[in-house]
Amino acid sequence: MKHLYIKGKDDSDRTLILFHEAGGRETDLLEVAAMVNSSADILSFRGDVEEEGQARFFKLTNADELDWESLKREGGKLADEIVSLSRRYGIDLEKAVCIGYSDGASMAAQLLLNHELPVTGAILHHPAHSIDQIENYLLLETVVLLTAGAGDMDATASEAYELKKQLELRGASAEVKLTEAGHEIISEELMEGRVWYTELDLDDEA
Repeated sequence: MKHLYIKGKDDSDRTLILFHEAGGRETDLLEVAAMVNSSADILSFRGDVEEEGQARFFKLTNADELDWESLKREGGKLADEIVSLSRRYGIDLEKAVCIGYSDGASMAAQLLLNHELPVTGAILHHPAHSIDQIENYLLLETVVLLTAGAGDMDATASEAYELKKQLELRGASAEVKLTEAGHEIISEELMEGRVWYTELDLDDEA
């Protein structure tokens, strides 16, 4: 699985783990990450599934619905890779936050709900699918920010609110920030992500 690791500034012990949108690559969310915390380490992945020449984190069915078996399989591989790379690079996962966009946000949610990754939480921009819970892991200290656009026809606001409910059922603290935009990440969402991140309790200053 292709990934990009960038060591942060000033010996930062924080990490942002990035998951791109369908058809994206591991460099796509670097500017988003810089807005959240420009000093953090970056661990960014490229989806391991290719459909119609596009990199994805999981397959879709012929009806453009989420392929659950693909999501479960690829999620397991990705969770193992994150743990392995955290050891290689000396990443403290308890001070890590996932950032995903669209299908990448759905994969990040899958990792939270179905794998025991001890990350602090996640920023999920326009999650494209709600996630069926496979495991019963509790997320009592996990915090999640979801953003959605009222005009988004690709990943609807209702999907974001459904995912919020699923996260809260596992004990996470989750909130949805709704804008009037479409499927793109707009400046308002970037500012919301920055403010949300600075309020996290990670023992040191952002």
